[in-house]
Amino acid sequence: MTFTRLILLSLGLSSVLRAEASETLIKNLESVTSSKMCVYGLKETGGRGMDCLKVFQAAGDNRAGVYYGVYHVRENDVFAVYLARSTDLITWKNVTLLDKHGAQAAIWPCENGGYLLAYEKDGWNSCWIRIRYYDDLSDLSTATYSGEFDISRTLALTAEGTPSFELVELGNRGIEESQIHLRFHYFKNIHVDQLARGTLKNFRSWKAAPLGDVNAELTRTGWRGNLGDREKFSWHDTTYYLQEIQRRKGDWASWRICLCDDTGMPIRTLNIRTHDRSKAFANPNATWVTDSSNQRKLVVTLFLPSEGNSPSEVGTLLYVVNPSLTTIVPDAP
Repeated sequence: MTFTRLILLSLGLSSVLRAEASETLIKNLESVTSSKMCVYGLKETGGRGMDCLKVFQAAGDNRAGVYYGVYHVRENDVFAVYLARSTDLITWKNVTLLDKHGAQAAIWPCENGGYLLAYEKDGWNSCWIRIRYYDDLSDLSTATYSGEFDISRTLALTAEGTPSFELVELGNRGIEESQIHLRFHYFKNIHVDQLARGTLKNFRSWKAAPLGDVNAELTRTGWRGNLGDREKFSWHDTTYYLQEIQRRKGDWASWRICLCDDTGMPIRTLNIRTHDRSKAFANPNATWVTDSSNQRKLVVTLFLPSEGNSPSEVGTLLYVVNPSLTTIVPDAP
């Protein structure tokens, strides 16, 4: 057998294995009812909802089974970003208020022990992206930031938001020598949200551009409402995105989640099955964590609006996908 043929066979086998891994991922993302841990309408111990929760674990913290999360709460028509802590992913204790007039938070634990927080900052009839840097977990827990940058809108007149981190590169001088890569949405022509990406360099200069090919493909396949929040994650050494997509503008019941490839191009719209057969899902987050048994698991959170969903399932849904699973238990008829 020639060396070239060996390479081709190896590439073919690799492709088959990736396809099988993708199918396993899709099945487990879709079947919430098969998850060993599942919580609907997640709330902190004070009784407030935890909308758009992003779970993470402390940088450099070897204590498995300790979790943190950033999320937003709406009170008296004002959004605010909070930090909470949990040891079981079910019971969450509020730690601190991070900022008022903020929502849709994303967080990046840096290799140097610091944290970057990005979120929508809202003002009169507008919103933009704010980034804050915290030197360590202690400072994050007391809302003590050492750096802040408000990103001026360059693609839309009134609104840019739902930031998600792509990659963070820090030099010897920290954020003063950095490249922070984000994806986000912009309110194109004050009509509909579209996807974009940008880079903040050295915490001083920002450059952004639309994700034209991704926007065009999602629109072509029938998603003509808003294209908004997304999450980048890995599964069996392959990178994916969970992308929220809306069939019709203004129709909250038409929100769905699409699994996309490493560029953001759609692979499949997920047919997510919940216990009470809810249909509308938005604001995806997915994070690898280590539990108290030292097992790695993928924690997924989705926001379920009241439109199109069972009243018993509205709010933040949290469920866990175990990467060791190769099959799922069939849903009940």
